[in-house]
Amino acid sequence: MRDASRHQARAEQRALTVSVAWMLLVQLACVLLWDAGFFGRQAALIHWLLVGVLPPALALWTMRPVEPAPVRHRR
Repeated sequence: MRDASRHQARAEQRALTVSVAWMLLVQLACVLLWDAGFFGRQAALIHWLLVGVLPPALALWTMRPVEPAPVRHRR
């Protein structure tokens, strides 16, 4: 049981790390595109929210903790 919770915790930590890295990478790309003149300020913000924030947020939201199997007692 402890191994399952440890495995779940590691998976959540990896998912959180990847999500934060993705958000920062997309934010940097949006700032660079805005600075270069390809995006307006509002377009950069909307693009960052839709591409940088929404997918990682949905991925983390769908992660659920592992529920232990029910214990059945013999009679």
